[in-house]
Amino acid sequence: MEPAGHAVSASERALRGGLLRQAVLVGLLCILFLFQLIWRQEREGSWYVMTLVLVVFYISLGPIRIIGDLRALSGWRRLPVMPGETLLWGTLAQLISPKEGAFQGAFALSTTRLRYRPRLLSRLRGAADKEWPLDQLGAVRVTPVDARRKFRGGRWVELDVVDATMITILNAEQHLVADDLFEALRRARAVHEVNAVAGRIALRPRGRDLSQ
Repeated sequence: MEPAGHAVSASERALRGGLLRQAVLVGLLCILFLFQLIWRQEREGSWYVMTLVLVVFYISLGPIRIIGDLRALSGWRRLPVMPGETLLWGTLAQLISPKEGAFQGAFALSTTRLRYRPRLLSRLRGAADKEWPLDQLGAVRVTPVDARRKFRGGRWVELDVVDATMITILNAEQHLVADDLFEALRRARAVHEVNAVAGRIALRPRGRDLSQ
């Protein structure tokens, strides 16, 4: 059983289900083309066979990508933490940069910070690790994509950051991601407040023991 901080969220379940449905669809397409290859091997000649082989090879790359996405979807759980820090929630999504585009990576919220770790292809395109302290994170909302942007017609998640550019997140489950992130932020702030109170109590000077 996973610890409470690593429980599977509603958005993660939905994203995982979508990837599994894609895997089933790609598998069925591969089987269909293989049957076509066997059936028409002697009827159509070598050019048709080579074309089908290339199509099957291209489609077969889909499961490899899906397996990578499934692994990356839970990759936030493997991120290192500082002493006293607990991971609460994470997802796989694209970080939208107004000037540079979209970079897929893992987001992870803990009791002290929000982190973004880009995937390999995003790193090759110039994306870098980012993190934001918990006390700088503000409101979460889902908004329509600007009509001037590449992803117009859809919606993305926006997270306000104090004295910095807001964080824009895009994946296939925007509303569930926003709900999960809102709840995880509430939990993180509650833990942060409890720790702050405990720290103030620990630093409070103790009175003299008059019984001695």
